[in-house]
Order: sequence, then structure tokens, then C-alpha cells
Amino acid sequence: MNGSPEAAENQDKKTIIKLSVVLALVYFFSPNGIASLPGLTVSFLLKDVLKITAEQAAYFSAATVAGWAIKPLWGIISDSLPVFGSRRKSYLVVTSVGAAAVWFILGTMGNYSITQLVLLFILSSAFYAFMDVVTDALMVENGKPLNLTGRFQSIQWTAVYAASIITGYAGGWVAENLKPQLVFSINAVFPLVVLFSVLFFIKESEISGAKEQFRQSVASLKAALKEKTLWLLAFFLFFWTFSPSFGAPFFYYSVDNLKFDKIFLGTVASVGAASSALGAILFGKFSRRLKTRSLVKFAIIVGTIATLFDLIYFAPFVQQNLFLARIIYVSSAAILGIIGAITFLVMLNAAAIACPKYAEGTTFAALTSFWNIGLIGSSALGGFLFGKIGLQPLIVVSAVFTAVTWLILPFLKFSDEN
Repeated sequence: MNGSPEAAENQDKKTIIKLSVVLALVYFFSPNGIASLPGLTVSFLLKDVLKITAEQAAYFSAATVAGWAIKPLWGIISDSLPVFGSRRKSYLVVTSVGAAAVWFILGTMGNYSITQLVLLFILSSAFYAFMDVVTDALMVENGKPLNLTGRFQSIQWTAVYAASIITGYAGGWVAENLKPQLVFSINAVFPLVVLFSVLFFIKESEISGAKEQFRQSVASLKAALKEKTLWLLAFFLFFWTFSPSFGAPFFYYSVDNLKFDKIFLGTVASVGAASSALGAILFGKFSRRLKTRSLVKFAIIVGTIATLFDLIYFAPFVQQNLFLARIIYVSSAAILGIIGAITFLVMLNAAAIACPKYAEGTTFAALTSFWNIGLIGSSALGGFLFGKIGLQPLIVVSAVFTAVTWLILPFLKFSDEN
């Protein structure tokens, strides 16, 4: 009976459920999710305590996510260098412990300097980026044969948005009421939850022949790098995320000019996260019915218009009515959350499907690193230009880069097209 098709099917379902739990937990407790709890605390620590400018804050943000820009390196290591016969589980254990240790160190420090924060946040981003790459590799190598990459990614990002609903309001509250040391110490607990889920739920077949594994991974990666579609998709992701008006420039403007406070900013983050969670759920349910190209076209149009819409915060009637500014800001977060989440998952799923066997982690990491490079580059450029030309021209630049993705779209091929 144990060898029957029914038993095998039940075993597959159990494996899928366990993997789904781990994928959800890793993303729930990631820097995109619960681990973003100190976000506002750090922003106000830099602005009000360390007295750095918007330009300096933008540079800080760009530097401290450097670990995400080199995601392909983590993919190469995980794909081709098994540790104790494991390509995934062993690295998830190490990165979980490492991330917890960094937050623990931050929680025990008495005072902070820019240098200390930069170094520790770079280290933290390296651990989290490595964890993210390994998790995505698990998602691709298990989901692609079963045509479940879309569903798995929906689970991952629904977990992120659910966590963001919590951290949105909670992030504003802790920034207002708790010392940074306590906030950082709380964050140290989250990677440990991931650690225990990995130990209990991930079972990985032991890999023998590390040299052969390395050879296969390198060969698959070389073949992937020759695919023009992959490069086009990578540049699409870069242009889509290159928005120098976002981040520190708009944060400083919203606090200094629009008088947005910590609780309000946290509440808006929760509204946007709830809207995004709805978008992720809809994607998971209807992903096989959606026409990718039509959806992406719609998203480019809406994204460009929505970015330009930020110019409304400079209109005299808005600046003279800050309550109206708050209503507009909340409404925009609610509307764009759904559209942004669906578009984001469409592009991620296209990237996942494009990944070759034996180089899942490296290829997916290489594609998504262009997303992170776009964020880092726009943050650095935004910081450099903010003090020279102001926020309004930066908003136009952001909209132009979003619109440019329309020129790349005709050259992309999606899995739901012949």
C-alpha cells in the first residue's frame, strides 16, 4: 500500500505543504516582511539623532543593501558548493544564525555611529540576501517541474504583505515609543523562527559528487547567460525599479513639508501592504488565466501615471491642506498596492520559469539582482540629485524609466504565449 499511487500523491502533498510553510515563513520574517520593523526607527535615528541629510540618508540606504546586489554570488555558492551534502538546508541554517547575531549586536550597543550602522547593515543584508537566494532556489527547483512556481511565489509574497500590514503600524508605534536597542533586539528573534522551521520541515537528499555538481551548475549557467530573453528580462526589471524620487528624498519631503508623522507613515504602510496582499492572493488564484503581456502593459501605463501623480504634493492647494495630502497618500497606497503586487509577481514568475536546472539559484538571483541594482542605483542617484535639482524633477525621471520598459516589452516572451 505504501508504494501505491495514492500514497505517493499524499507524500507529494505533504512535501508541498511543508515547503510552502518554509517559503512563507522565510518571506514573512524577511526584510521585506516582519524584519522591516526597524525601518522607521532607523530613518528617524539617522534624521533626528545622527542629523544626516536626505542625500546622506540615500547613500546610506544604497550602501546597506549591497548584499542584495551580489545575489548571483550567493546563487553560485549554493548551486555548486554543497555543504555536508546539502545545497540549500545547510546555507539556510547558517544565514538564519548570522542574521540573528547581527541584530543581537545592534541591540546591545549603547550608542550608534554611521560607520557602525553601515557595516552591520551591510552584513545583515548579505545574510538575508543569501537566505533569499537559497529560498528562491528551493521554490524554483521544486515548483518548476510541478508548474507551481506562480502559486509558490503567491504564497511567499502574500506572507510578505501580511507581515507588512503588521509592521506598517507597529513600525510607526515602536519608532515613537521604544528605544532603537529594544527594536533591534526584537528583530533578532525573527531569524531564529526561520531556523527552527528549516530544521523541522526541510528534508534534502544528500548530494554526492561535489565536482560533478559544480560542473553541471557552471554549464547550466553558461547556457543561461547566452539567452537574449534573460538579459532583456533583467534590464526590464532594472528600469522598472529605477526610481530616484522614492526612498529618502520623498521621506524627507513628506516629513518636513507635508508633516507626515511616524504613526501616519506606519499606517499608510499597513494599508499598502493589505492592498498588496490582496493583489498577491488574486495572482495566486488567477495566475494561470491572466494574459501576462496585457497585464504588464496595463501596469506600465498605470505605474507611469501614478509616479507622475506624486507631483500633486507640490500643488499649492495640497500644500495648504495637509489633511487632503494625507487622504491622497493613503488612497494612492491602497490603489497601487494591488496593481504593483500583481505586476511584480508576473515578472518574478517569468524569471522563475526561465531558470535552467542545476543553476536555479544563480539564474534567479542574477535576474532579481537587477531589481536590487535598480533600487540601489536609484537611491544613490536620488541622494546625489535631491539637493541639486529637488524632488520634482526626480519624480519625472522615475516616470521616464518606468515608461522605457514599454520599449523592452515587445522583445520579451512569456510562458502563456505560443
